[in-house]
Amino acid sequence: MKVLFLHPDDSPTDGAWSRSRWDLIVDLGFASSFTYEEWSRQLGARILSIHQFAGQSESYRWVNQVIEHGRGRLFDRMGLDWWEILAVWSYQDLKALYLVNQLRAEINLDGAELAASREHLCSRIVAQVLGRPIRCFEVENQSALGTARRMLRSARSLRPRQILEVAFDKWDANYQVRRHLNRHKRARLSEPAVLIPSAYSNVTRTVLAYAAQLPHRRFLLATTRSSALPAQPSTNVTTVPLAAYALPASATETEAAELKKAWQVFRDTTVSGVEALQNAEMAGFWKHIPAHLENGLRLRNAWKCLLESEPVKGVLCGDDLNYYTRLPLILAHRGDLRAVYCSHGALDGGFLFKLPQAEAFLVKGEMESDYLQQARPIEPKRIWIGAPGKNTYSESDHASSHDGGVVFFSQPYEVEGGRADAIYRELLPRLLSIAQRSARKLVIKLHPFESKRVRMALVASILPKEALDQVEIVSQVPVEEIIARTWCGISVDSSVAVECSLKGIPFFLCGWLDFAGVGYLRQFARYGAGRILNTPESIEQIPEMVAEYRTNPAALRRLWREADPAKLDDTLFGTGLGSSHGALHCGVSLTA
Repeated sequence: MKVLFLHPDDSPTDGAWSRSRWDLIVDLGFASSFTYEEWSRQLGARILSIHQFAGQSESYRWVNQVIEHGRGRLFDRMGLDWWEILAVWSYQDLKALYLVNQLRAEINLDGAELAASREHLCSRIVAQVLGRPIRCFEVENQSALGTARRMLRSARSLRPRQILEVAFDKWDANYQVRRHLNRHKRARLSEPAVLIPSAYSNVTRTVLAYAAQLPHRRFLLATTRSSALPAQPSTNVTTVPLAAYALPASATETEAAELKKAWQVFRDTTVSGVEALQNAEMAGFWKHIPAHLENGLRLRNAWKCLLESEPVKGVLCGDDLNYYTRLPLILAHRGDLRAVYCSHGALDGGFLFKLPQAEAFLVKGEMESDYLQQARPIEPKRIWIGAPGKNTYSESDHASSHDGGVVFFSQPYEVEGGRADAIYRELLPRLLSIAQRSARKLVIKLHPFESKRVRMALVASILPKEALDQVEIVSQVPVEEIIARTWCGISVDSSVAVECSLKGIPFFLCGWLDFAGVGYLRQFARYGAGRILNTPESIEQIPEMVAEYRTNPAALRRLWREADPAKLDDTLFGTGLGSSHGALHCGVSLTA
């Protein structure tokens, strides 16, 4: 049996591997089954995507089981569990291990010849799990020149400000340079405030919406990177860079050395005793943990300094997966401060594998509450339905959208291994067709992580030149502005489905491209936030489905119920959530 593992950046028909005949080609990225059927006809080989084994939530529940083996065994002096913090952050790597384990049943190892178009995390895991060597057709150039070339290719898709931010993220992750540049930018508040940490603009957007509900209260927005800054914060929000509170590296040197030693003990005991953790170790999952431990302690101290320097009453966190913004929530939860979490998206699949680190959870409606309790058993009394702002649906809004365009809400598919080229080629001609039939423009709304230059080139390679003036590619524009001129929306699994539904705008979800493994589409459809399309050909029926679409006010109430300002105020600033975990300043002995 000859098996080829195809890197997401490679084509099965272009490369040295295309000159060989294969029995099975395993795509380490993902595209639709229709794309694979076409490739199979061309090549005479069976083709599948490794991502098809993710299931609805099985892969991430397995990730949780693996992480559970090490929880409660790698503490710092303040009692923070760094295994939980860092292993959770590596969830995609662990998911890849699960996918490889599921793939084993598809490969007959007797006399098997395994090859990869180029090196990839999954191919390394395959070699480890199957105990068989994998030949790579292309070996990535590891020289300084090769590294420089890869960096240049990546930089071409970024704006100058993004390049600077990436550079700081890479070479000044713990703010040892930026702390000097920002040392005079501390907030120095005199009135009680709730801290809202953010690393991304979409997180900022959500937490500031809650702040707007309490205009008489003070909020402190602490950003870990400049792109998280809002264009115009409201008057009750003070912004500050976390770098302003960073301390010298010497403040954590001794503790970092202790924690790294504890990590070695952890590897020798816990990791070596669990097969999945051993495989992850051999695949290199944990090689960066010592550096993250050192970096994490410095970030912990920066947040601790902020919490002690400013009159903070609590923390409202909109992203507790990124440990840069998870740390203040954990510190609040362990101390005598309020710890409140609100997902910046419609749903949060992270609870399939991460532990709750808050006293209270703000959800936007019944749909999110239901999903949260399916993902992680949390006491219902700790979950409060309170959306940030009103459900502003009105018949006049719906009527105004009749003149809008067909809006494709794109996503950075490459981040998860998606083949953007294949996805765009499957969708855009059909979307342009229905837009032309309906005398409308096709609008492509880009995610903040997508490059407009790269996407413009891709669109130009797919659509006829004479049709390009009917296509508008939009980047760096608030999603509210786009929704206001949307006739109908379509995406793979974007939470914009909920926002459009709340405006009475028909939304369609590409169910045949759902490889995420978190069950979002199923939950959206169950609560009326979008309609699932099962084939690309279904796009042609969108105009007829839009004509039949009717808004259901009862369904909208299940998606979004505005927070009661008085209860929100008590949740964030009152005394009803007092923690019993002890004071923030308490010390906990370091254990392995």
